[in-house]
Amino acid sequence: MQRRDFLKTTVSLAALSSIPSKGLAKGSEWVAKKLNDDLPIARVSADEPSSLDFNGDNIDRPHDILWNIDGYIDKKGGEPAVTEELDVIVVGGGIAGLSSAYYLRNKKVALLEFDTRLGGNSKGELYKDACYSIGAAYLCEPAEGTPLDALLKELNIHDKARKENGEDTSVFFKDRVAKPFWQGATTADAHSDFKKFHNRLSEIYNEVDFSFDGAFAKEHDRLTVDEWVAKEFGELHPHLLEYLQLYGWSSFCGSTDELSAFQYLGFISAETGAILAYPGGNAYVAHKMAQQIRKDAGENSLRSGCMVMRVKTEKDSVTVLYEDGMGVLKKARARHVVMACPKFVANRLIPELSKEQSDTMRMLPYRAYLVGNVITKKPFQTPSFELYCLKGSVPPSPTAMRRGDRNFTDICFGTWAQQDQTEHSVLTLYHGIPYDGARQFLFNPISHDKYRDKYLADVEPILKGLNLTMNDIHGIRMTRWGHAVPLSRKGMIVDGTAQLAATPVKNLIHFAHQDNWMTPCFEASHQAALEVSQLIK
Repeated sequence: MQRRDFLKTTVSLAALSSIPSKGLAKGSEWVAKKLNDDLPIARVSADEPSSLDFNGDNIDRPHDILWNIDGYIDKKGGEPAVTEELDVIVVGGGIAGLSSAYYLRNKKVALLEFDTRLGGNSKGELYKDACYSIGAAYLCEPAEGTPLDALLKELNIHDKARKENGEDTSVFFKDRVAKPFWQGATTADAHSDFKKFHNRLSEIYNEVDFSFDGAFAKEHDRLTVDEWVAKEFGELHPHLLEYLQLYGWSSFCGSTDELSAFQYLGFISAETGAILAYPGGNAYVAHKMAQQIRKDAGENSLRSGCMVMRVKTEKDSVTVLYEDGMGVLKKARARHVVMACPKFVANRLIPELSKEQSDTMRMLPYRAYLVGNVITKKPFQTPSFELYCLKGSVPPSPTAMRRGDRNFTDICFGTWAQQDQTEHSVLTLYHGIPYDGARQFLFNPISHDKYRDKYLADVEPILKGLNLTMNDIHGIRMTRWGHAVPLSRKGMIVDGTAQLAATPVKNLIHFAHQDNWMTPCFEASHQAALEVSQLIK
């Protein structure tokens, strides 16, 4: 299945949850009061409206350990004996890991996350009363009765999101907000092009079978988006082509001349329905799951600051060697392990992978992105959830040697989900970096200030279009995600690459991550966790 089907397929949850759904305790805090809490939404001090360095990736510890695991273990005195017996160990605390632990919370489960905060790249921040995303920002509305719909209802948050319909899509063009985009708001001479394209997306969403072994996948995964557009329409208005390119950069960190049309169409067609935006973006859902897991499975079920180093099968069980947050090596044994981390990490942790599977994991491509949250001194009425920033021409696909002129592609209004009833408003600027090798530039010590200054320069005309000035900026907080997005390059589904990389090891070590399908979204992570949880149960 693909993102579109994750939203529409109805599955009984009876096999998944043997715990009565209690929801969250009435009146429970959705952001913990302790500043050092490890939940996905973090409180930011009132005197820190601007970051001094990047939030996001914690790069030093994992890089130091993963590149020489054996040497690090020897330096720590060698492997300890097993001191804990569990039913399930989950490696990774992003959406896939938290979803896995949520559905298995009636078992003796421990989730190990190397970062000091849970949520993966679905993290958020709270500055005073303004809650905004520093990573993934929205869900597509699931159909009634689907597992994702059931999850939101179990967490008692299905009605806490603000909804925006696909017909209301807006863009920023020529110093103003133009909407609705799909009715040709940016141009008077191509209304039929816009309508025809949007109608085709709606048909695809409502009628196409997106199963990975279906006819649509076999044909369209072999095509790039550009090839599909040429085949389907011949030519399209430049504003539509520019929008498609920017959408590819923002959603996939890839360009339309490399992305799978199958993956892309499953993604963008889902947005012809409605999107759901929570305060803090997808971190809100992650936060609620984490609270519920700890309530039902115990405080120690979610363990942040734990760096996993080795995962090995032993007869009918699996041992996991890890370093806890205090720097102590520990070893636990479980009946099953869920690798809810990217495959390039899993590949270093599991020594018994076949050469073919290991080589395949090594081939999977990932891309980087940046997020800048501009906090304004005063609130204002935000025009929509999101605005893509059009210039009127299609930008070429960038490379490491020719990086292009777009320092961000789109703006999500971080306080839109709070109905703008906050002391400050927040503009969340997304910069998907659609070429290989970007990480080396992002880890340069001057990168934070360089990109901050670029964002501030480019956001000025947008502020003007919103009746604001640069003097209205209270601060800007920068976030870096170095290799967070699996690239949905064409051919990776039909040639079996993604499926081979996700093959379980001896039915004891399972893989649950968005890169199971190379589809970078909440829905793919949740679905991967759902399927693995069913197998384990």
